Amino acid sequence: MRSVTDSGAPFVSIPNIAAHSLSSEALSKLISIAAATLDSDRATARACIERAAKLLSATDEARPVSAANRGGLAPWQQKNVAAYVSAHIGSTIRVCELARVARLSVGHFFRAFRESFGEPPFAHIARQRIQRAQSLMLSSRASLSQIAFDCGMCDQAHFTRVFRRVVGINPGVWRRQSSNCEANTNIKMSSSITARNMTTVQDGSRHARA
Repeated sequence: MRSVTDSGAPFVSIPNIAAHSLSSEALSKLISIAAATLDSDRATARACIERAAKLLSATDEARPVSAANRGGLAPWQQKNVAAYVSAHIGSTIRVCELARVARLSVGHFFRAFRESFGEPPFAHIARQRIQRAQSLMLSSRASLSQIAFDCGMCDQAHFTRVFRRVVGINPGVWRRQSSNCEANTNIKMSSSITARNMTTVQDGSRHARA
């Protein structure tokens, strides 16, 4: 049997929904009751709205704080931004494009990026370009001008300025020094392998004579 409120409107029971059981269905039920009773029973409608607000508040307090809420980029944002930079290292990369990848405003992205990577976006991009250039200088015989172009630099002069600022020496000097070090390492490895092979042969000869 349905009861009535003091105003004469039918009484509607408000579902007792705990905060931990919050779902879109629970919220939908509370909102539906509030809408249905708004004209006939404002007290019930208000109670439903207050219950829904409390559930939302309790859920927000229980939700763990993400990296973005602490000021930095969330892990998925860092991953997507890093992948975008790597894929477009040979072309112009604008901060507004990176902000779009992270789904943030440019201002918010700039602050969050610096918090996560420890440097501004442009400095990070320059560092990634130089690292790619170093890899190309060691793995190919391409000219510095071609490498500069492949790494998104305007020209060789621009590449040299950025390289010297990041690494501390000119790219040509770094290439020669690194090539010599690599050659010396290869010679040492080759000598070590040869010595081991000679030892194996000598041991085999001694065993054969025995």
